[in-house]
Amino acid sequence: MPPDLLPSARALRGQTVKGFQHIMANPSSRRKMLVSVTAMPIVGPVGEVIGSTAAIVETDSLIQPEPAPAPEPVAAPVDPGLTRRVFDAASSALVVLDADGRVREANRTALERHGLDAGAVEGLDFADLFLALDERTEGRMALNAARAADPGAAAPIAAASGLTWRILALPGEDGALLLAGERTPEPLPEIPAEDTTDDPTEALRAELEQARARLTALEDRAAEDRAELTAARRLENVGRLTGGVAHDFSALLGVMTSALDMLLKQADQPDRVRRLGGAALNAGRRGEALTRRLAAFSQGEDAVMNRLDLSVLLKSMEPTLRHMAGEDVDLMIEAPDRPMEAVIDPAAFDGAVRALLDNAVQALEGRGSVAVRLDETPEGQWRLSVRDNGPGMDSDVLARASEPFFTTRDGATGLGLSQAYAFARQSGGRLSMDSAPGEGTEAALILPPAPEIAAETAPAAPEAEAAES
Repeated sequence: MPPDLLPSARALRGQTVKGFQHIMANPSSRRKMLVSVTAMPIVGPVGEVIGSTAAIVETDSLIQPEPAPAPEPVAAPVDPGLTRRVFDAASSALVVLDADGRVREANRTALERHGLDAGAVEGLDFADLFLALDERTEGRMALNAARAADPGAAAPIAAASGLTWRILALPGEDGALLLAGERTPEPLPEIPAEDTTDDPTEALRAELEQARARLTALEDRAAEDRAELTAARRLENVGRLTGGVAHDFSALLGVMTSALDMLLKQADQPDRVRRLGGAALNAGRRGEALTRRLAAFSQGEDAVMNRLDLSVLLKSMEPTLRHMAGEDVDLMIEAPDRPMEAVIDPAAFDGAVRALLDNAVQALEGRGSVAVRLDETPEGQWRLSVRDNGPGMDSDVLARASEPFFTTRDGATGLGLSQAYAFARQSGGRLSMDSAPGEGTEAALILPPAPEIAAETAPAAPEAEAAES
């Protein structure tokens, strides 16, 4: 028996216990006996319980004690504000009517459904506000019948507005009604008589074939739309490429023609001739570099693919890369000492690394830090990354960064990342870009390792030639 249910404990809580029966043992004779206990609280002068008293009587048989009266249920206080909020927030249209059919309350759903204002419906006839003209007489008759009907037995009112009004008489309100309007369910489509067969699987099979035909038509239309979109993007890229080439070559040819024109006019001034000739030569070399980059991007040049050690190539480029970075850029180059062989075009690799470093240095505007690292990915591929701590790029610029001639800097050709992208694609790898405003930019070439060569068939001379290259 739990201690808090014993008669003495219950008496200390202010409860009188009568006829509580249980078995007790006499400590001296060890005889067990059935006793009946009556316990009562001892109440002080101000009504507080200060103790308890109990009478224990031995009995011969069990006596069913009188059940203690159940405590009166205490109703929880009702919050009028909560009731109103629930009433207004209901998804069904709710309207409360008085005994004459006039509106006492209407929630927000009912008002918005019929385009009414809250202050303009109270005291007006429900049928005039919520039913069509030809429905009002029948609606009023249904309201009157609902007041005399059994609970839940009142016939609903189907309105032309698309709502079916369920009617409930409010007890104790002397004829008041609660109306709940819900959307009238759409009728199920009727199956034509000719489609009804003894075997329902035939009709289902026909519907399935029709659904398949519609799905095939949608897939064909989607394929056509994708083809049109791809063609439009291809034309857009060709147009952008053509415009960029025309602009850059126009500028280079302008420099060359101007220099040559001045040469012809000032042939008697050797110093002047040398300066103008140098300018024309530089413009011509820039044109050559531009065509090489375009050829690399379009894979128009024949690539010379060799099995080379990327670590050796990167270390051999370190003096050139440091000269490109300049004194104000902190350049860190990391390459492992172990072989990292890949099948690549060495000239394309050189151009791609230079292009990535040039982009990073230009983003720093002459001052900052750049890290060039060569390592291995968890998937076993070679990864050459170039990271700067420059201003970074937003998502829109990052999405277009590798497009030919796209640039955000004045005077730049916009072919650096395109050249790196072309090299990665040529080598069977990919170009990865990661950037965010204020967090710098990282461009990484992910290249597959060269296939393994069996020891007994691998010649030694080509490896030596590759190391020298």
